[in-house]
Amino acid sequence: MLINKENIQTYIPQRAPFVMIDALINASETNFESQFEIQADNLFIEDGILSESALVENVAQTCAAGFGYVGSQKGEEAGKLGFIGAVSKLKVEGLPKTGEQLSTKIEILNTFDAIHLIEGTVFSNEKKLMTCQMKIVVA
Repeated sequence: MLINKENIQTYIPQRAPFVMIDALINASETNFESQFEIQADNLFIEDGILSESALVENVAQTCAAGFGYVGSQKGEEAGKLGFIGAVSKLKVEGLPKTGEQLSTKIEILNTFDAIHLIEGTVFSNEKKLMTCQMKIVVA
């Protein structure tokens, strides 16, 4: 584990109650991986089910933590602001329930300056829940 729950907010701009990532497990120039346990008091829970928008936000925050961690290893400031420029190829195959642990994997497909095209995949118990591509701009 690279970043634990107690330190994750150092690497992402979001603050409670909008934090959708607990830990950064791996980070390299081309891939990131995070974990997130779904709590009953999550803003995006309805009838014990986490919404699609929370899964998209989980992917975005995994990117923020990954870019923040990789940048900090190069001496850059962690926790920079980032913006979702576009979401495409979104496919939701299932939604997780309260108490489930999400594992989110990011592959950086292309980078031009501060613009990154990524592909994110969210799993729960090794079952794929969602995939999408995002254009992320890191400020």
